[in-house]
Amino acid sequence: MLNKTLGIVIKVIKYGESSAICHIYTQELGLIGFHIPAVFNGKGKGKIKSAYLQPLQLLEISFNYNKTKNLQSLSEASCPFIFNLTHYQNQAFYHVICELLQQSLKENEINIPLFKYLQQSLLPSINNPLHFWALPSTMVNLLYFHGCAPNVDSYQSHSLLDLNEGIYRTQLLSLKNSAMESSSAAIYLLLKDEKDLLPLDTKLRTEVIDDLERYYKVHINEYLELKSRAIWGELMAS
Repeated sequence: MLNKTLGIVIKVIKYGESSAICHIYTQELGLIGFHIPAVFNGKGKGKIKSAYLQPLQLLEISFNYNKTKNLQSLSEASCPFIFNLTHYQNQAFYHVICELLQQSLKENEINIPLFKYLQQSLLPSINNPLHFWALPSTMVNLLYFHGCAPNVDSYQSHSLLDLNEGIYRTQLLSLKNSAMESSSAAIYLLLKDEKDLLPLDTKLRTEVIDDLERYYKVHINEYLELKSRAIWGELMAS
């Protein structure tokens, strides 16, 4: 049966001389691997254009899904959305988000609300002027859609975020397992979607991202590492 759906390119690996292994996050079936032949042969004879394989590219795709195969075959692909990353800050943000999604999405895990958030909110925002707190805000939003965001109802003034349990505690915790008080309060405001109340404080933002990375390692991927965020931080501070 031919499946027609929307998909977001997550990762592309060159395979052989001209083919590619492409991981696409689909609206209806989650993250799926595709073998795409002759896409890099330079002759334009492949069914899928190489320009469509930019990570985070939104595609309309058609394919016959065979659950017994590790890699599927694309029948058609078209591109309804184009990135216009003219500013260095947007380019750096784009690379961090690529890393974040590559390390947090899981094979064949269907999550339609997450897909719609990516399609309707996150991807379009990459083209636009970035808020000072754009990256930590995005990290918190993704935690909601993964179903493991910290519990905002447990927050009290001067409490610390328990990174293992995802709740706020008033008693002293080991720093290894908790965020600092200032970072805990900032994460709470992000969870409440009140990032405009946060100060334009580069040091605090760095601490928050560090703590959110630690949180991701506990709840989503213990090996998560955002290598591109250093460049993004430098550009956002300039």
